[in-house]
Amino acid sequence: MDMEDISGKRTAFGMRERRAAKDRLQPALLDRLTDNEPLKKKESRDSVMITYDTLRHAVLRDLRWVLNTVNIETVDDLDAFAQVRSSTVNFGVEALAGRRMSEIDWVDMEQSIKTAIIHFEPRILADSLEVACVSEVTSLEHHNVLSLEIRGKLWCNPYPREFLFRTDIDLESGHMDLQEQGAA
Repeated sequence: MDMEDISGKRTAFGMRERRAAKDRLQPALLDRLTDNEPLKKKESRDSVMITYDTLRHAVLRDLRWVLNTVNIETVDDLDAFAQVRSSTVNFGVEALAGRRMSEIDWVDMEQSIKTAIIHFEPRILADSLEVACVSEVTSLEHHNVLSLEIRGKLWCNPYPREFLFRTDIDLESGHMDLQEQGAA
């Protein structure tokens, strides 16, 4: 599509087309490298662009990976290796399996999860991210399940979009069941 008319001036239509192409969301590198249709020889130009819903589902999937992976800092002291803390070598969160509810400092745990999300999920705007315990004190004594809300904004064009996820942490297994709750 030509963005200039015969005189060489940029046209409004051409500039709008260029801006629209720039504003489309692109999938993460892993998703771009994954061939979901191996029998197709060519991919359409639109196949490299995604919708906001697809982006939100990809972020949810990737957050599940982060939150259900035990980081290396759980077993090794990283005080001498400050840069390793924020590197992919330390991917994940501290182990919660086998801990009692009374042993957990909620503020530290919220901050630990928030830090892991900031380090390993760049599509979430760090200054918008909030992680909060939402478990009822009475339910904690019986179920050994801790509930968290994760809310913030996803980087999108032309403007960031809000999200709200909720996770239940089973303290016996350490598994986090992250679910989408919609927009914040």
